[in-house]
Amino acid sequence: MRNNAVMLELVLTAALFAATPASALSDPLTVASPDGRLQAVFSADDGGMRWSLLRDGKTLVKPSAMGFRFAVGNSCDKDAAELSAMRVVGARRSSADTTWATSLYRRGKVRDRYNELVVELEEAEARAARTELGKADAERHPRRMDIVFRAYDEGVAFRYMFPSQAAFDGFQIKDELTEWRFDQDAMAWTTTYAGERNSQEEPFVRGSLAAVDGTRYVGMPVLVETRGATIALCEAALSNWAGLFYRAASGDGDARLVAALSKIPPSPAATADVAVIATAPAVSPWRVAIVGDDELDLLRRNDMIVNLNPPPDPSIDFSFVKPGASTWDWWVESNNSLSTELTLKLVDFASEMGWPYHTIDGGWYGFARRPNHGPNVRLEPRKGFDLARIVSHAKERGVGIWVWIHWMKIEEVGVEETFSRLEKWGVVGVKTDFLERQDQEMVNWCERVCRAAARHGIMVNFHGSFKSTGAERTWPNMITREAVLGNEMNIFNRRNTPEHCATLPFTRFLLGPADYTPGGFGNVYSGDFVPQAAKGHRYGDETDRCPHWAEEMGTRAHSIAQCVQFDSPVMTLCDWPERYRGAAGIEALRGLPAAWRDTRPVAGRCGEFYAVVREAHDGRFYFAATTVRARTVDLDLGFLGDGEWKMTVYADDPAKTPSDAKALSVSVRSVRKGGRESFALCDEGGAVAVFEPRGME
Repeated sequence: MRNNAVMLELVLTAALFAATPASALSDPLTVASPDGRLQAVFSADDGGMRWSLLRDGKTLVKPSAMGFRFAVGNSCDKDAAELSAMRVVGARRSSADTTWATSLYRRGKVRDRYNELVVELEEAEARAARTELGKADAERHPRRMDIVFRAYDEGVAFRYMFPSQAAFDGFQIKDELTEWRFDQDAMAWTTTYAGERNSQEEPFVRGSLAAVDGTRYVGMPVLVETRGATIALCEAALSNWAGLFYRAASGDGDARLVAALSKIPPSPAATADVAVIATAPAVSPWRVAIVGDDELDLLRRNDMIVNLNPPPDPSIDFSFVKPGASTWDWWVESNNSLSTELTLKLVDFASEMGWPYHTIDGGWYGFARRPNHGPNVRLEPRKGFDLARIVSHAKERGVGIWVWIHWMKIEEVGVEETFSRLEKWGVVGVKTDFLERQDQEMVNWCERVCRAAARHGIMVNFHGSFKSTGAERTWPNMITREAVLGNEMNIFNRRNTPEHCATLPFTRFLLGPADYTPGGFGNVYSGDFVPQAAKGHRYGDETDRCPHWAEEMGTRAHSIAQCVQFDSPVMTLCDWPERYRGAAGIEALRGLPAAWRDTRPVAGRCGEFYAVVREAHDGRFYFAATTVRARTVDLDLGFLGDGEWKMTVYADDPAKTPSDAKALSVSVRSVRKGGRESFALCDEGGAVAVFEPRGME
């Protein structure tokens, strides 16, 4: 077995299993969280299967339908197209309590404790599930399915399982019938899309769940506020299945969400309007409901998503995966000036700042300028761009090189050939882009890329892709992804507002890492912000130097704080050396950690403000706060160790910041455990405090 330094399973308590005989089955079946506060309830009768969720005896999710609709004429005959009327024939229960360690997450040790219920089901009325089966044989062997429920203190999840059986020896799913029913007056934070194919880069807005447009696709997570709790709905362990959206539906006096599986593009292999092609044994992703007192409490409970994913294959050596910050060449001028010499300068700046990576974006292969976004160009460095020299120089400076490649180019060249070529060139990571799908074919393509990249010691950053579902646990080299309305949009529009940024810790980052590309030092207030494109910048401009560099809404302290608050084990910092070097606040980013030993949310409200304390693996602590409106955030220093600590504060300057978003106050003083500090944040402002043990600096 190879050494796997980044993920290690540490078993604390052996799982306990117990089977329930059919004669002892009760209706409904329930499973409770280890602390007893949460309870998942399942029932099945002639009216179908239903599940519900209770907290402290209060129903949060009302009895909600479950099941599937299959493609007629493929695996199921016309009478068997729907699978919802099932009867319980058995149940198995188990409990587990383990801890696993990682150097690539928001905390170094993750506890995985749950109670599990496996409900064994078969069709209430036997039908011929496949034309190859005779009617009599089908009646003796009705279709079978299991539903697995896991109850954590943090929430509840369930998944569908199809055991090996002739009835499901090859099947196609058209629709999933799962729904989530809430009180009519439930409020929710949602992000929606016009169609299935998109890059999942829309803002989150709060409103009545019942009023969400039923024609649109609802993305993840959905934060539902109901009966004194906040619930985050999402999915985990998305593998060989269709990615999930929701659709809003009304009726029956409830606010409802229904499952909407992404459909496979039409092909000879798939019947029209099909989402999943599979053969038993098969399992769906987990349908997850994280439950907290409010949206801040959810951030203390979101280990469920990675816990529901399997650990990495121990035969694969992932020791090449290292977290860290990266310089980047695209945000300022969209690569209008990309050259060998410019790239060498950016590599040198990364080394100077203690950042282990530089990312070369589009324009390095194919033609001299931007027409390299698809096939029909060579995956070779373009004329005049000396990638070999760059990689060699970067290696001497302790910097690894990432390169951007359109996903269609990887597919055209061949996944294995692409990564074999990149390994030969000495590249450490690939940022692949424009996937814009989460159907089963694309989900499987991403896993194929991760597997090939792992064989060749290369990390992967998926851009224009679907949301995080915790697969970074299984594939540590899948170190980050996009699926976020991030800083790059400042070039084109005004949507990346401080209000939007204040939703992200509670929404997109609840799911997992996202390559938001923070850290712009062209700071302006939102009222003064003008997108770069509106100032004369032309995407693909032929000039050597665009005079109108991109800007970022919010203060300098707000920008720096996002580099600490947002999760991405490869933290791509957007600005250029000309604006970083010597600027106020740059020292806060020197040697910036990109993964953490511990993360402790301090205060916050979705869409308003957020404050967090994070412990770095080298022993430093970081406090970071951002806000939309001016406020004071208090911090208890009880997290510090004994002795004297040096605290360096980067904060809004009360004298200058109201008129200059770039103004920053930097102060240093000694503090000790048990003290308290207050941080005054201005409108669209922020603060960062770095704590170092005396003698470490």
